[in-house]
Amino acid sequence: MKKIIIVNNNMKVGGVQKSLYNLLWGVSEKYDITLYLFSKSGEYIDHLPPTVEIQTCTSLFRFLGVSQAESKNCLRDKLTRGVLAALCKLLGRPFVMRLISLSQKPLAEEYDVAISYLQNGDIHSFYGGVNEFVLQKVRAKKKISFLHCDYENCGANHPQNNELYLAFDKIAACSDGCRNAFLHVMPDLEQKCVTVRNFHRYEQILSQSKANPVTYEEGKLHVVMVSRLAHEKGIERGIQAISHVNQVGIPTELHIVGDGPMKRKLLDVASECNGTDFVHFYGEQSNPYRYMCNADLLLITSFNEAAPMIIDEAYCLGLPILSTATTSTKEMILNRGCGWVCDNSQFSINRSLVEILRNRSVIEYVRSQIRYTDVDNINPMKQFAALIGD
Repeated sequence: MKKIIIVNNNMKVGGVQKSLYNLLWGVSEKYDITLYLFSKSGEYIDHLPPTVEIQTCTSLFRFLGVSQAESKNCLRDKLTRGVLAALCKLLGRPFVMRLISLSQKPLAEEYDVAISYLQNGDIHSFYGGVNEFVLQKVRAKKKISFLHCDYENCGANHPQNNELYLAFDKIAACSDGCRNAFLHVMPDLEQKCVTVRNFHRYEQILSQSKANPVTYEEGKLHVVMVSRLAHEKGIERGIQAISHVNQVGIPTELHIVGDGPMKRKLLDVASECNGTDFVHFYGEQSNPYRYMCNADLLLITSFNEAAPMIIDEAYCLGLPILSTATTSTKEMILNRGCGWVCDNSQFSINRSLVEILRNRSVIEYVRSQIRYTDVDNINPMKQFAALIGD
């Protein structure tokens, strides 16, 4: 049984963490896995497979796993993280990583495979550091870095970030689209970069969707958005689009599941659109699938995306999807016939929503085509096994 160490910042609710959580459940019985976290925190911590060993650090790397607000209970920690973040903004992460690295000894144990599960962000953002940790502090026969982003457009594309990938044996992108975006920046790494699709706990998704499913008001169409309320998700465009749909005479309600830094602004946008009657905010939910199973459409309005896990989850539930065009929408939506992709603009979102919602039979046709589709993790498992050399 191969010994694998997977390094990440934390296990909070987020796309990367959920992808990691699903991966661990998918492969934990086949491999001897150690999960190494900068901060042993997050909602997924208490729900990991029992065979996974969890380790965490006490060095300065731990500050890359917590927010400034989470350091408030200890004045020293709050000041330390604040200084590191300020230095990162001023001098860049490579400088700060050199300081942080001085506080961390290399791990004593050697592994067959070491995996960095989180890419770096903007060079002046105090985020990431997992690539550096795996390259500098872990001894392993093979080192792999995972990509969960649109590398060209998310702010990660920088010479100092790019240089790190030259030292890895393999780079694993979560979709073909993400792989292509990365190779557009780093074409010389084509032989190193492969696709390893996200794992999902499909049986759990189906089971949760049947647990107290939401019943929506009849006589209206119901569109759901399940997303972190952050700028790159473009949620305000969804609110404005639903407002437009109602203005042209199609009674429609928007149900937003999720939380994040944009919530206050989005509440204001809904108010400005006179949407207090047709826009509903539910906050973070441990079971978003009960909101999805009886909805008419999943709406994704992101400015840029990697391979949203919510697309596979909607596909599993037979829920049609309309998404703006981002890195992986062609392969995940159009190639599988589970919805529509529009241009990445407010005008196109508005127009596409009106066209789709005016013809409910089209929605039902798409739903009928995907409702009973078999879903499994066979391909992700094959791709992961090939990645680590089984």
